[in-house]
Amino acid sequence: LQKNLDEAQKQLNDRDNAAAEKARQEAAETSVNDLFNNGDVEGTIKDTTDQAAIDKAQEAINKVTDPAKKADLQKNLDEAQKQLNDRDNAAAEKARQEAAETSVNDLFNNGDVEGTIKDTTDQAAIDKAQEAINKVTDPAKKAELQKELDKAQQQLNDRNSAAEAINGKGATYTLGDLYITGTYTGPATGMSIDVNGKRYYGGTAIDGTLKFYGLDKIFKVDDEVIINLYGADKQIKQSFPLQIVEPLQVNVVDYKVGDNYINATYNNSNVAKVGVVVDGKKYWGGDVANGKVKFYALDKISSADAVATMNFYDAENNLLATKKIKIAATYAGEVTTATLKLTDTNIRGTVTGDIKQVAISINGKMYYGGAVLADGTYRFYSLDKKITTTDEVIVYGYGPDNKKLAEKVVTISE
Repeated sequence: LQKNLDEAQKQLNDRDNAAAEKARQEAAETSVNDLFNNGDVEGTIKDTTDQAAIDKAQEAINKVTDPAKKADLQKNLDEAQKQLNDRDNAAAEKARQEAAETSVNDLFNNGDVEGTIKDTTDQAAIDKAQEAINKVTDPAKKAELQKELDKAQQQLNDRNSAAEAINGKGATYTLGDLYITGTYTGPATGMSIDVNGKRYYGGTAIDGTLKFYGLDKIFKVDDEVIINLYGADKQIKQSFPLQIVEPLQVNVVDYKVGDNYINATYNNSNVAKVGVVVDGKKYWGGDVANGKVKFYALDKISSADAVATMNFYDAENNLLATKKIKIAATYAGEVTTATLKLTDTNIRGTVTGDIKQVAISINGKMYYGGAVLADGTYRFYSLDKKITTTDEVIVYGYGPDNKKLAEKVVTISE
């Protein structure tokens, strides 16, 4: 009897175990299927599927005892896990790319990587962006971001180099000045000068201004003078030549009322422009080049009593020199006599005033030549002109500026 009862118990246990296993398999299968869209384990996992859901399904699979079924369920769960890992990895990569892109864009003005970096961008900011790029795993995106970061780094390097660069400029030195002067930018700590190959140390380089005693070192315009600027390491960072000029000398040619131009000369290359003051009124203009000045004055000076000066300036409008303009009255003179005997070779006569040359016309045709002598007489060769008593002959007198001052009809006699 016991034997039969044991058999019954065994069958009951088998039936209960089979039912429990079936329930475990169904629960595990449901848990796995719920991870996928439409329960299709051949498809993709739901957007809501997370690690907790997968872990829960794993617990259900772990309870399944049938090896084949368990393996089948585990395979499907592994696929879900893979898809979740891929999704999480993609999201993490996207976040890393966005973080790196933001970090790089923030280095540039208005976030424009085609433009220039911000004034506040420094090496720490670039290093931070580099760390963000290093975390990006997509090779193409990483290379793109690195290219933009390299551009920012280059701009920062250039800016730092410019800030560290020492650049100086010497003011033109006029022979006889006490000091050589100039300006500089950058971290200069000192200076020296070379005069015809001999080096002199000293001077000051302070707050962008250079100063070096030069009166006892520079004596000629053709002395070769080089200014050297030093950095903190006491090494020469820049050398440049010094321009040397003679002391300024200007000369204004006496002006005659009625002349078109005031003419002047200067010997110093610092002269860049001039102005003229006539009876307190200022005029600007004129041609200033190669040591010569030409300034139109016909409409500015109308009287010999006018008080006029010419002012000479450098390119920065600093007044270098002032010269009074001597003004003379307009040229005047008369042809007082003009006679010709047909047997003479010359027309002769006398002139007064500023007449310096003469010309004649015969019946309207002009002839130039003749001579005005220091005693106020003149002559004009006329034998070859075949003049007769019926011809109209006129003598013209001209001033130093070649302007006609007077004329007189020639008296012709046999």
